[in-house]
Amino acid sequence: MSSEIKFLTVEDVADMLQVTRTTIYNLKKKGLPFIKLGKNIRFDEEAVVEWVKSNTVTETTQKDD
Repeated sequence: MSSEIKFLTVEDVADMLQVTRTTIYNLKKKGLPFIKLGKNIRFDEEAVVEWVKSNTVTETTQKDD
């Protein structure tokens, strides 16, 4: 585990993933790990990266619609 933990805002995560703030809120509902500090939402940078990697869809795992 890294000795320096970095907590990100919704805006930081949106910039990191190159998506909108709305997308981050939707991903949060789908399981993106977050921390609530009072009324503030923060994301552990390492946890976000791991969550994104574990939810990566490849051509072989993608369901046909």
